[in-house]
Amino acid sequence: MESTNKNYSPFFILIIIALEAILFSIGNNKSENKFIDEENKIKKIQAVFKNISVEAKAFSIYDQTLDRKIYGRNDETPMPIASLTKIMTAVVALNTKNMDEVITISFDALKQEGDFGLYVNEKFKIKDLTKITLINSANDGAYALSENVSDVLEKMNVKARKIGMENTLFFNSTGLDINNMETGLPTHAGAYASAEDVNIMTIYASRAYPEIFNMSVLSEKNIKSESGFTHNVKNTNTIIDKIPNILFSKTGYTPFSGGSLTVIYKNEDEHEIAITILGSTIEGRFSDMEKIINTLTYLFYKK
Repeated sequence: MESTNKNYSPFFILIIIALEAILFSIGNNKSENKFIDEENKIKKIQAVFKNISVEAKAFSIYDQTLDRKIYGRNDETPMPIASLTKIMTAVVALNTKNMDEVITISFDALKQEGDFGLYVNEKFKIKDLTKITLINSANDGAYALSENVSDVLEKMNVKARKIGMENTLFFNSTGLDINNMETGLPTHAGAYASAEDVNIMTIYASRAYPEIFNMSVLSEKNIKSESGFTHNVKNTNTIIDKIPNILFSKTGYTPFSGGSLTVIYKNEDEHEIAITILGSTIEGRFSDMEKIINTLTYLFYKK
């Protein structure tokens, strides 16, 4: 019987080893070249954004796919964030309660600034009220959610620390300015956070509860309460349809805080990009965001 054992010459073995080394080297070079290419692109972005003119006092750009900050301007400085606060209010409510639990809109909730079409004693599932609160930035919705969570502010601030928000402090669940009782004028914001921290919060929320926070990108949606009333909820982000492949959106504005906006979108390279703008104006937050996204597309991500 012929033997199946093969004796390879030392020369042949050396050739195999050399080929493996070459292939390994090629793979390493490709990875290294890709890394260098990404670094060069990021340096180019940083050089351009250093001089970009926006109304916002602070903004931060984070690439979730690369897991790194691309650029930030004053983005580690705590600033008023207005209704971006509602992201954490929603997170804590969803962390604490069953999203199918039914809660009631109180008179105190309806006393919050703005009329968002809800009714006293109207009943909602937490998940539905959360969607209304996010899409329409409803102060009564946020207040009602927080009323049903014990020690809500403590939970919001503890949660912020746990997920890495080091420059954040919540004073209320809506983000509304806190006024002097005698003069009626705002003395400080309802919440402070850095733009970098808001990106952390936005990314956490969208990953923890995608079925809820993905609703924030709808231009409008009809949501029916457990009391039988249908509410047509319209998005407060007026450029929602201008941002391609948008995954998350939340607006904020008060006279004291100025205009804020946070979004996550997927670019043409399939990178998920989080951008937060703070301290802009009521209209400037939208033009700032468009300028930032368009500049990113032109400089880096468009093939």
